[in-house]
Amino acid sequence: MKKLIFTLFAFTLILAACNNKSSENNEPTNGGDKETVTTPNTSTETGLPGADMAKKMEEMKNLPALSTDQLKAMLPETMIGMKRSKFSVNSGMGYGIAEATYKTEDNSKNIQVTIYDCVGAAGVAWYSMMYWGMNMEQEDENGYKKSVTFNGSKAIESFEKNSNQYGLMFPASDRLLVNVEGDNTGLDEVKQAANSLNLKIN
Repeated sequence: MKKLIFTLFAFTLILAACNNKSSENNEPTNGGDKETVTTPNTSTETGLPGADMAKKMEEMKNLPALSTDQLKAMLPETMIGMKRSKFSVNSGMGYGIAEATYKTEDNSKNIQVTIYDCVGAAGVAWYSMMYWGMNMEQEDENGYKKSVTFNGSKAIESFEKNSNQYGLMFPASDRLLVNVEGDNTGLDEVKQAANSLNLKIN
């Protein structure tokens, strides 16, 4: 899932997501051999009943944003044997974003980590758009995307065949949305990288 796509969608849906309306788009996908199964989930998204989840998101709107130093501290210098080659931290979208890339010495594998601090109106809108309403399974000849369980919470697992990239998006610390993607790593290494992150809020 690329940053450009994130950026284009964020502001398009931000107002709709902030109106406390629960809307779900279940339009069928018809194209080639592509098959999509989308199941509305009004009772459990992260193990919380729908009313409790809505209350949680309202609370997230009022949380103070993490500082850039706090976000940077979540990006370790090394991860599962790979060194951090670059990183960035900013809040230009109305919520905090920390990004880092990790590579092997021969550049044969890399891991990309993106951490979103989903607080304030913009952050909650992003959380709602990218995670809360997603309960689906989609697969075609180019890969798949589906809802799974990771560390006891709902997560979004994906695979892109052309780039041999596995991805895992999951929530953390009642405010963060974390996306870990691995090129030429396999799913197990992506999960190892996700589990190695220190996502506690001090």
